[in-house]
Amino acid sequence: MNSDQVSREHFFYVSVARFVFLHPDYGIVSVRDPIRLAEAESYGLSPLLIYGLTVAGLPLRWLTFSKVDEPRPIQSVLSEAWSHGEGLRGLPDTLRVNRNLAAASPDLGVRLSDIGVRLAICDTKDKSHPAALRSAQTQAQWLSWQGSGRSTVQDPVDALNKTVAQDHREDTEWRALTSLYAKKRQQMEHWLSLPFRDSRVPSIERMDWTPGPWLYPQEATIPPNQPRYFHTDDRSRDIWLLTGQGHDADHMDTDCDSAGTDLHEVAALAQNIVDCWPNPPEEIATAVGVTHRQLRWFLSARADLDKTARYRLEDLLGIDVDELTGCLTALGPYVLIARKRKAVDAIYNEISDGGDASPFELLPRTGSADPSWRYILINAFGRPPSFVMVPRGDRLADQLDSLIVNFSGPLSVSRSLYQDVVSTCARACRSPEANIASMDDFARRHHQLWRDCVWQPE
Repeated sequence: MNSDQVSREHFFYVSVARFVFLHPDYGIVSVRDPIRLAEAESYGLSPLLIYGLTVAGLPLRWLTFSKVDEPRPIQSVLSEAWSHGEGLRGLPDTLRVNRNLAAASPDLGVRLSDIGVRLAICDTKDKSHPAALRSAQTQAQWLSWQGSGRSTVQDPVDALNKTVAQDHREDTEWRALTSLYAKKRQQMEHWLSLPFRDSRVPSIERMDWTPGPWLYPQEATIPPNQPRYFHTDDRSRDIWLLTGQGHDADHMDTDCDSAGTDLHEVAALAQNIVDCWPNPPEEIATAVGVTHRQLRWFLSARADLDKTARYRLEDLLGIDVDELTGCLTALGPYVLIARKRKAVDAIYNEISDGGDASPFELLPRTGSADPSWRYILINAFGRPPSFVMVPRGDRLADQLDSLIVNFSGPLSVSRSLYQDVVSTCARACRSPEANIASMDDFARRHHQLWRDCVWQPE
């Protein structure tokens, strides 16, 4: 495709940072688990604003931060990003923002049109734009490891902004390319080969937008008054605010221990998996060795399980520590059934790291497909495949494009492979214990389909 024919689109967002704060003594502090702002204030933490641009459809983003009481003009942020964010490739054709930001800067569309950029406002059903913000929030949490904690030489926020600028350069030069599966890597290479469009946006000092309550994250689902403690990372010497009592804090690193992870966080993750599990909760409880009532109480975060039972449940449901983030996530591999839209969306985002996958509906090249079920392959980067079974005729079967991010439609495979998928899913549904074991066996049988760190059944 000619570079002039490529539609260049950037997502732009502004929000209060969820995991990165400023402390008067420690500088930049990362918070492991979400915290209410009033509670953060009790620990001496001040919130920051995060501004970001993400290339639509690619894991390329440019970030910067400011104090909440010292917001930056939008035009100044865009000018800096489009001039210095090499991976953005300069001016886009379209800048997409949410409705709140558009309303906060009524003349933004006019000013952008003067330089040839079209302002687009997100549809209320759009998932990609808010997903880009969530990904940026999570990335910021871990970027603060890179030397932007205590600083006697420069302002901590300036140090943090230098860190995120360096991270963007590394993404552009090598990291983003080496961490993508083949199809997405080709898209990335094509994007980075586009000519750089020089920015003609003058930087300004006057405020050109009105901050408001929409900047602040929803806090209703964040448990109040959790015990927390400051912890210095042994390697980077950066400061974290961790959840827990802080026993032996001087000897702890920031890797998550499942038994010490917040009950609400683990329970919510387990509930979503159980909602998609082929077997009923009663069978899951029996397999773990607890009563159905005990499992219900745990899943609703009303009462924890004893340590042994909790580990058994996490093992059964494929909940383990993500090596990249150090926190618990749904690793799988699974056979899941699409029953509840919210649960499917949540677990898909866990399995695919926020949509880093190219899911397909598998169909046989010859013969008829299963008359009862549709089989969706989730081929996340760096992980064995998982399958989501969708009942034919169910309302969710007609919503796959909106339900599953990056859903690529049907993919024809050999009859033998399709039959093995159907048989594997049937075996996985026989008992709670058979689920992950059946998928592990499937991945081993078809190991030759593992290419470029992703499962590719072409």
